[in-house]
Amino acid sequence: MIRVISAAVLVAALALAGCNGAPERVSVGQLSHEPRVEEPAPEMMSDAELAEMRARAEQGDVATQRELGVLYARGEVVTRDHAEAVKWFRMAAAQGDAHAQLDLGLLYTHGRGVEQDHAQAVEWYRKAADQDLAAAEFNLGLAYAEGRGVEQDADEAMKWYLEAAGHGSPEAQLNIGAMYDLGESVPQDYAAAMKWYREAADQGLAVAQFNIGILYARGNGVPQDCSEAVVWFARSAWGNHPDANSGVEFCFEQMTEEEIAAAKERVKVDAFPGEEEARRRNFPGSPGG
Repeated sequence: MIRVISAAVLVAALALAGCNGAPERVSVGQLSHEPRVEEPAPEMMSDAELAEMRARAEQGDVATQRELGVLYARGEVVTRDHAEAVKWFRMAAAQGDAHAQLDLGLLYTHGRGVEQDHAQAVEWYRKAADQDLAAAEFNLGLAYAEGRGVEQDADEAMKWYLEAAGHGSPEAQLNIGAMYDLGESVPQDYAAAMKWYREAADQGLAVAQFNIGILYARGNGVPQDCSEAVVWFARSAWGNHPDANSGVEFCFEQMTEEEIAAAKERVKVDAFPGEEEARRRNFPGSPGG
C-alpha cells in the first residue's frame, strides 16, 4: 500500500544582505504524489494488475481507490492522468478518507485534473482537518494566511497552524515562528519565534534551521553570536538550503581568523554529529573549507 504523505514547497528565498531580509516560511502546498526524481523509475503496471485494482476500487474498497488516485497523479506505474486521479480520490474522499480529501484539495489548489478552484480546495482541506490530519490543517491555515478560497484572516491562519503544529507539522511550526518573528497578528516576539523555529528545526526542516541562524546573526531575541549562526547555517546546508553558504560567508566577514577556525571546529562537532566528511565537503564552514 502506498502511503500518502503531503509535503510543502519552500519558497521566497531570503535576501541575506546584512541579514535584514524577512524570515522564510512555507507557502503553497505541494502535491503529495509528485514523482520523486531521486528514485529509480518503477516498471509500468501490467494491464491485468491494473484491472484487478480497478475492480477492487469499483467495489468500494476505499484504500484501493486512494491508491489508484496516487498512482494516476504520480504517473509512475501507470500513465499519468490527473482526471483519473480526481475520479478515484473523489470516490475515496466521499467515503471519508482524510488523505484522499487532502489530495483532492491539492488537485483543486493546483488545477490538475479539474479547473482550479480554491474554494473547493478549502472545503476538502476542512473535511480532512476535521479528522485531525496535520497537513490539511496546515493547508487550511495557509489558505487563510494567503486569502485563497476564503477571506484573508491572520488570526484564523494562526488557529489552524497551531492545530497542525500540535499534530507535529514542522511547516506549521515554521510559519508560526515567522509570524512571531514579523509580528503578524501577534505581538512581535523573537523568543517565541525561536521556540517555534526550534520545534521545526528539531524535525530537520532546513528553512527553520536557516531562520535560527538569521536570529543569531542579527542578535534578535538572543545575544548576537556569529559562531552559533554558522552552526545553524551548516545544519540547513545539509538540508540543501540554497542560501546556507551565503549565510556562512556573511558571518565569516564579521569574524576574526581565530573565530572562524573555532566556528569550523564547532561545525564539525555540532552541526554534523557522527556524519561522514562527504556531507561537509561542499560547505564553507567545514574544516579546511
